Amino acid sequence: MPQTESTASVGQRRSRAIRHRIGEELAIARRAVGLSRRELGRRVGASPQRIARAEPGHDGALTLDLAARLAPAVGLSFAAQLLPDGDPVRDRAHLALIARLRARLGAAARLRVEVPIPLPGDRRSGDAMVAVDAGRVLIEAETHLTDIQLVERKSAAKARDLGALRLVLLVADTRHNREVIRLHPELRERFPVSARACLSALSAGRDPGGDGLVIL
Repeated sequence: MPQTESTASVGQRRSRAIRHRIGEELAIARRAVGLSRRELGRRVGASPQRIARAEPGHDGALTLDLAARLAPAVGLSFAAQLLPDGDPVRDRAHLALIARLRARLGAAARLRVEVPIPLPGDRRSGDAMVAVDAGRVLIEAETHLTDIQLVERKSAAKARDLGALRLVLLVADTRHNREVIRLHPELRERFPVSARACLSALSAGRDPGGDGLVIL
């Protein structure tokens, strides 16, 4: 019984945190497009009172159905997924990629690997973190790129939950990955700092000045 209660308690906390975050993002987007709660409610078939309760993530107000209807009305895309309980065990290629980064940064770099996310019940971890003068930079490593949008969403969520100053997407140097990056030029826009500038800054313990894409 105690284990069941503990699991339920963790689930409730996670549910509240997720509802609050989604509701806050919906409220920010609604204000950004200039919609009142009344007008938004008219578009999605909900009362303004329901919208007012949903935006703070009140229990029972912000359902998956309502979130899915609200998101496109304020210019967002709603997606939900179930993830394994904790990050997957890293394979040899992934560990080798992190090792190559460590070697490029040098012994003076303040680098930590497998940094746990400090949220109750959250078993995710950042692949690596580098301490710089202005804060911490999250390194997320990918050995085989597939779903670019999923990679961006997961990496951005980890950076947010870890309070990272910057995000660096570290990608294995393979023909497949280079072709995926070529076919998705938006990646360069999302991660504008060059690999050379990024590695140079991190080696010196400086802020790279933006998010970066590093191929090693």
